[in-house]
Amino acid sequence: MNSQSKKTYGATVPNSVVFVGAILIGLVFWSAVLEAAERVTVKRVSDGDTVQLTDGRAVRYIGINAPEIDHARNAAQPLGFEARAYNAQLVEGRTVRLELDAERLDDYGRTLAYVFLPDGTLVNESLLQSGLAFCLYRLPNVKYESRLLAAQRTAMNAGRGLWQHRREKEGRYVGNRNSRRFHLASCPEAKRISRRNRVVYPTRWEAFWAGYSPSRECLADMFVPAD
Repeated sequence: MNSQSKKTYGATVPNSVVFVGAILIGLVFWSAVLEAAERVTVKRVSDGDTVQLTDGRAVRYIGINAPEIDHARNAAQPLGFEARAYNAQLVEGRTVRLELDAERLDDYGRTLAYVFLPDGTLVNESLLQSGLAFCLYRLPNVKYESRLLAAQRTAMNAGRGLWQHRREKEGRYVGNRNSRRFHLASCPEAKRISRRNRVVYPTRWEAFWAGYSPSRECLADMFVPAD
């Protein structure tokens, strides 16, 4: 065999082709890394889990849901403005690092990302630890699922933010193992969950602890302070 070539599966491949191929593979790899970890600047904070970048993009934090602020005809949810203020304190006007997961965009065209501060703080996690958001499981974007749930449990145990007061309706809660959403047992949606995917919790607290989040129908009075 020629000293300037290699034999692979019976075919002679020049070393130059092997070298160029390795470079191309490396470029593809580093391109993927750069795309998955992008440095950007936050222009303004929209709410507790969404920001606007200086390049015009909106970024929705993966794996969490913060209380809404008032908009259109909907009133603000408890701690909605506090969540926005805390988010602004962390990221507004700062350069942050975006880390993507399996999906790049949500249904509204927003970039889905885990947001990291220069010191390595994961903002998604920090909001959960402060009790100003709860976990929102959504396949296939579950890279940091266990880490985020641990942060929520820390806030729950400490009674921070949303977990300081809670109102429990009487009745059981039915969760869907596939979507990780839960409903009141009396909710029509709960009755549509197949027996195989159905899991029952006696309280909402236990559903949250397990990493389930409330359906839209069950969210309305979820964090209204108890009397």
